[in-house]
This record gives sequence, structure tokens and C-alpha cells, in this order.
Amino acid sequence: MKPLLLPVLVALAATSSAQLRPPTLEETAAGRWTELNTDRIAGTADGQGITMSDVRRQIEPVIGQIRASVRGENEFTEALKKAADEILRNMADRQIVLAEFRSGTGQLPASYVDTDIEETVRRDFAGDRSRFISSLRAAGMTPLAYRKFIEDRIIFDYMVGQVRRTAAVVPPGKLAAYYEAHKAEFERKEQVRLSQITVAQGAAESLDEAKGRAAGWSAALLAPATLKDAFAKAGLRQPASQPSFEDVAKAVSTDDYAAKGGDAGWRNLADLNERVAASLRGMKDGEISQPLQFDLPGGRAVWFILRRDGYRPQGFASLKDPEVLAQIEDKVRAINLQKAVQEWIEELRARHHVEFR
Repeated sequence: MKPLLLPVLVALAATSSAQLRPPTLEETAAGRWTELNTDRIAGTADGQGITMSDVRRQIEPVIGQIRASVRGENEFTEALKKAADEILRNMADRQIVLAEFRSGTGQLPASYVDTDIEETVRRDFAGDRSRFISSLRAAGMTPLAYRKFIEDRIIFDYMVGQVRRTAAVVPPGKLAAYYEAHKAEFERKEQVRLSQITVAQGAAESLDEAKGRAAGWSAALLAPATLKDAFAKAGLRQPASQPSFEDVAKAVSTDDYAAKGGDAGWRNLADLNERVAASLRGMKDGEISQPLQFDLPGGRAVWFILRRDGYRPQGFASLKDPEVLAQIEDKVRAINLQKAVQEWIEELRARHHVEFR
């Protein structure tokens, strides 16, 4: 493949004030562009030309990101060139995928494109086709060109999807091999899984009143048979069944975990407050703590009622852990999918003519 010498730079208007100060990176790019402002063919894939204006349209949305990631004119120019080269290759790959589909006996039903367009009109334009057409015109695209764009996108996604489906199954042996090769990724600190209920002192409550309220909920949780009475005393709606820790969290707790029944998930003990960590270390799984009081700025206080739901010693996570197994499966599948698509694209490149200029 011929090396790409494609300094595709986005034309950004420079103001007259630029003459009174050193040019910005964008203005430098604009100046360079004036030397290359005549459009030309940047490459071909199976006879389909890819123009520099095609590449520019793809690179324009990321120009700001590129500028922010580099320092100096030379780095900016090199980063633009690299991005343009990658975009050109991706566009060529897309063309040969479409050519592969059309060289076979397959044909995309027109109804697929119709359905996609109708969904766009319904979702983005409230069903107003005239607004949809106006938006195409504003973008410099005709309805026919847009239809071709949608058809190509559906075909491309279908072709890549076919390859990805064949690589989606992950054999158990690959999971074990990945675990052994990347075992350091699964080293973890001493952890505890916990649920919590946060009782905050109300604006009209005295410290003693709030402390008594927290102690009352803790006592009820430690004697579950009294939870119904606790709900009634607090004037709260009774759950459909016997109240639980989760029900109390949803009804009483004031923290971000309330909606999840107090479930705070697995946490590194070293990352927790020392008092909280010490309390959890001294508990057994399923055990509920006495309220832990913490004073807040402004004279208010908050109490945490904790339940220890699980414990993990420091060490390597086991491959038998469902969470670890799912994590490895996702990683191995992603690797397999990327490899399968890349190998397929390379096979297509060998069968189709691609040229960069």
C-alpha cells in the first residue's frame, strides 16, 4: 500500500486581527489549506472514488479534540495527517464491505430503508416529513442521497454483524487462559459488601430527637417482628409483605443508595471511614450495626445503620466468581470480535482493489 501523504487540514476562517498576532493552530491549518483547496481524489476502493472533501467532512467534527490534544504547529499538522489517513482507510474499508455484499446474490429489501427513514422522521421530527426534508436541504443532502446513505449503513452493519456473530461464542478454555495471563488484573484488596440506611437530622429536629429516631429504626431492624409497628408509628405506608431492611432504606434513608434498598455494593475496606470499616470488620454477614453518628458542619448530625452482606479477603479473585467470569468473558469476546472483523477486512482487501493517492 502506498504511503499516505495526505495533510488534510480543515479550513477555518481567519479574521483580519490574526495579522496583528501570531496565528493560532486553526489559522495555520487554514493557511495550509489554501494551498490544497482544490478537491481531488484521495483514494479509490473497487472503482469508487473517495475525495478529499469526503475526508474533510469526517474530520471536521473532531478538529477541536485533535487541537486540544497536541502542542505546537508541527504536532497539530501531524495529528491532522494521522487522523485523515485513518479516516481514509476506514472509508475505503467501508466501500469494499459494501462491494462484497453487492457482488453476491444478496439484495437489501427496500422496506428496510423505508422503515429506518420512517423511524427517523417519527423520532426526530415528530412525524413531520417536511421538517425532515428541510433538515436534509440544510445539510446539503438530497432525499435520494440520504436514502443511499441509510442503505449503505444497513448493509455495512449487517455484514459486520454476520462476522461478529460467528466470534461471539467464547470457549471456556479461553477464559481460563486469559485469567492466567492477566491474573494481576484480578488482584483485589480486602473488601466488604454492605447495605446502609442514612438517617439525617431534620431541620426541625433536636439532636436527641434525631438520635432517638435512628436508634428506633436500628432496634426495629434488629427485631424484625417490630418493623410493622415502626412503620405505623412513623406514619409510613406499610409494605405489602413483612418489612425488610430494604423497605426501611427506601422509606427512610436519605442517601443515594436508598432507591436500591440501601445496597452500596462491594467496597474496599481501606477506602471506607475508619469507624465504618472497624464496625464492618467486627460484624458477621447478615448482621446489622447500631447507628454510627457523624457530626456535620452547621451542628447537624447523621447516623449510618449498616448491614454486612459479604466479605472478601485480600488476594486474587477466583475465576469461579460469577462477576469475574462475566468480566473476563466480556474482555475475551471483545478481543475475539475485533480480531475476527480485522481478519475479515484484511481478506476483503486482498480480493478488492484499493488505492491511495
